[in-house]
Amino acid sequence: MLDFTQKAVLVATATLISISGCADNSDSQAAAHSEPVPVQIAAQSASSTSTYGTAPGAAIGTYAELAVRRGGVPGEDGKLQGGEYVPVEFMQLPDDHQIGNRLFKYEGPGWESEQVAYRLYFDERAAIDIFGKTKPQLVLPQVGQDGTDYHALADWGMDVLKVGPSLGIGGVGVWHQGKLEGVRQFASASVSVFNEADASGVQLQYSGWKAAGGERDLEMTLRIAPGSRLTQVHTKMETPAETWATGIVRHGLEPLVSAHDSGEWGYLATWGAQSLAGDNLGMAIFFRNEDLQQITDDEYNHLVLLNGGSEVQYQFAAVWRDENVQNREQFVAYLNATALALSKSNAVVSTDSSSIDN
Repeated sequence: MLDFTQKAVLVATATLISISGCADNSDSQAAAHSEPVPVQIAAQSASSTSTYGTAPGAAIGTYAELAVRRGGVPGEDGKLQGGEYVPVEFMQLPDDHQIGNRLFKYEGPGWESEQVAYRLYFDERAAIDIFGKTKPQLVLPQVGQDGTDYHALADWGMDVLKVGPSLGIGGVGVWHQGKLEGVRQFASASVSVFNEADASGVQLQYSGWKAAGGERDLEMTLRIAPGSRLTQVHTKMETPAETWATGIVRHGLEPLVSAHDSGEWGYLATWGAQSLAGDNLGMAIFFRNEDLQQITDDEYNHLVLLNGGSEVQYQFAAVWRDENVQNREQFVAYLNATALALSKSNAVVSTDSSSIDN
């Protein structure tokens, strides 16, 4: 019987093979004599759901969407009423957009694997939130429809994170003169959604982002692979950042930090009773140790400060009500196994030990 860490490395290796499409015979023979390794299933495309608004149920894969209200009219409170949400592949943020006006289903784009779903607030908050799931399935088409409340526990799950004025989980910013500057002020923004064979996600463009004493254009891509809890983040700008920053919202818990000699990848994480359901939620940022400048805090976030430059890459993951991760010790084992798997594999998009039976 392989232990948890060994299984994580096997899944990482199998995922790399499945993505690259090549492996020598010795690798294949070694895998054949080990325990069964889960096979990554191709991502569900946006057209794979028969009717928009009906969840694909227990389908295995990934899905991303941005749903925009069509045919709605403003009520007395300024919120759009009536009409229906329609998925689009591209959207420019309207200049007159108001937070909470119900133009976007759950306030922005979302992306998911069958393990977990995430959403980004497509406005001047630019934070990332978590939809936890009660069982493995694709759920985003049904989330946020009129007459439903994703802050209350439903059969599929619920919004499990109180974000507040923080980055949420894995939001991006820069560190300037001892202070975090998130994507709060910008001239314009747009988002596109993609559903590909091996991953789904969103790409955001922020023009005229005011940060670090100037204006710059920021491109941010977030993608998730089947069977994975990890979202891979890749951000870039023509004007280099002095120090990139990302983080996790502070909920009064002691952060978990990987050892300095943990290998190529390290992590910053929190675990404890911090979900909106009042139970345990684990959140983690994974980063290359060679990119790390400092781990610190501000008023709202546990922060990872990463080397400056024109681009940065990191990953984040959330764990909620997972039968294999039910306490702090199991969460730490998950963190260490995932960091090791990332260090062993170049297939950083879909490497994740959460798909392994413990």
